[in-house]
Amino acid sequence: MTFKKTLLAASLAALSMAAVAQTNDSSKDEAEAGPSSDWAVTANIGVVSEYRFRGIAQTFGQPAVQGGFDISMPLGFYVGNWNSNVASGAGYPGGNLETDLYGGWKYGFNEDFGMDTGVIFYLYPGSKGGFAPGINEETGVAYAGLKNGMVNNFEYYIGGNWKTVSLKEYIAFSDYFGAVSPSGKGTNGSSYTDLTGTQDLGFISDSLSTWGVVGHVGYLAVSNYTAANYVDLKLGIT
Repeated sequence: MTFKKTLLAASLAALSMAAVAQTNDSSKDEAEAGPSSDWAVTANIGVVSEYRFRGIAQTFGQPAVQGGFDISMPLGFYVGNWNSNVASGAGYPGGNLETDLYGGWKYGFNEDFGMDTGVIFYLYPGSKGGFAPGINEETGVAYAGLKNGMVNNFEYYIGGNWKTVSLKEYIAFSDYFGAVSPSGKGTNGSSYTDLTGTQDLGFISDSLSTWGVVGHVGYLAVSNYTAANYVDLKLGIT
């Protein structure tokens, strides 16, 4: 991930109120439903003014074209793909595309309670890592390195929702987006906690029934590199 930017943002809150999108999560913004016995294929495409992932800018204020597809299977299983352009300088040297592959299982216990669990693999085709960790001579601040080869990240996630409030935990099986801590240790086991809630405004007036608010708090805990931990916040109107 963007550890040079993360160092600058460590211990600070990133507040985003622009029209931005986060990396696809096939269940985050949907009310959970009971498992279906049918197969279904859906697709999505969109253009956003800026792409942010976990509070960190991925296109540096430039627009992003995003899209993907989902395949829903019987008993609540699903697989999917999602893609977006990114800036090479966002932590993916030589890479300008993010492509996510994911699969999992979701289940709605009733109209209010549901759960979702699965894995997601982030790929940045064309990217090339390969710089060692060290210390900035001017500031004396230690910085992370990036493993050789294409930048990628493999995570497991599990979460639940109550009505329109969801809590989800992501845990990295691999080194977090290829990062190596300043001490040279791996960053596998890093975690991200996502708490998101939405509320439609129809209870105020029928004229506001198509409007809503969304709030989010996230926390990244980087294994073997606590200086890079941070909190990100989001408040928006839809």
